[in-house]
Amino acid sequence: MISCSHTTGYAIDALAFLAGNQPQSVTVREIATTTGIPLPYLSKLFQRLSEAGIVETKRGYKGGVRLLPRPETISLLRISDAVENVPGNASDHDCARPGGFREAFRQSCRTRLSSMTLAEAVEFEIRHQACLP
Repeated sequence: MISCSHTTGYAIDALAFLAGNQPQSVTVREIATTTGIPLPYLSKLFQRLSEAGIVETKRGYKGGVRLLPRPETISLLRISDAVENVPGNASDHDCARPGGFREAFRQSCRTRLSSMTLAEAVEFEIRHQACLP
């Protein structure tokens, strides 16, 4: 089955946390503790997200991570591409035959991700968290 990877899911969770704390910077450790994402893994994600211009990182006193663009301007596809498209990283679509079902499905997923924003993901989480006991 083709699905969103843990990497993309973790990146969306971390960025959703940042979106809720704008405009302040938040430490990677605080994000890891709150989201349950392993700290070393999260650090690597933020490096990729920084290279993609989605976050700004600052070391040292009053350092941390903050979103650069507004959440409503960041597509989930942009986030996925930033953390998944790493040189030497073989992905599921590498095995998809051009014109085959898997390729069509992958393209459909990419189209859907491109139409969804980080702000929508945050809003969804807020609505559904309120329903939890």
